[in-house]
Amino acid sequence: MLASVLGAVLVAAVIGIIVQTSREEDKPVVLPAGATGTDHGIVVGNANAPVTVDLYEDFQCPVCASFESTTGPTISSLVDEGKIKVVYHTMSFIGPDSVRAANAAAAAAQEGKFKEFHSLLFENQFERENSGAFTNDRLIELGKKVGLTSPAFVDAVRSGKYDGYVAEIDDAASKRGVTGTPTAMVNGKTLSNDQLLPDAFKDAVNAAG
Repeated sequence: MLASVLGAVLVAAVIGIIVQTSREEDKPVVLPAGATGTDHGIVVGNANAPVTVDLYEDFQCPVCASFESTTGPTISSLVDEGKIKVVYHTMSFIGPDSVRAANAAAAAAQEGKFKEFHSLLFENQFERENSGAFTNDRLIELGKKVGLTSPAFVDAVRSGKYDGYVAEIDDAASKRGVTGTPTAMVNGKTLSNDQLLPDAFKDAVNAAG
């Protein structure tokens, strides 16, 4: 089922990336901690892992949530085993809630809580996009669940401190040819929809390294 619906967001992604990059391009780019991967993606895992996985996701994307629910545990296991490092590219083409969520995720990365917050956001999507799932107030409340209570986190969420960074991620993804979310690349090679399922994903990683 996951593989059958992955193509549904492709056209929206192409349009949304263009809108997003023009919307926030005048804001300063502030890089959060961990933004050391491809195109400043946020790295999770051992920097010396033999295989690099680039993941392009939007926190409002329902297919991304399905991907994280289905294949996320496999990814976490591969990270824990030292087989892969994951470079997360937090895209925001769906709308304002996506921008706020991506900004908050960058603020979480600065606090060393990116992965926990990343998972929590996908678990707390609303069924309808841009319907208030990721207002600043709700993002701050969600942050408390993973220990994000510092004034720095709260201020970054409310001020949109990382909005310029969020726009940069979308722009870089577009230039790299990303046309939808989720998109996964293993050592630079884009996986097919079928390869986003757990066993096939693991096979692709094993073949790469």
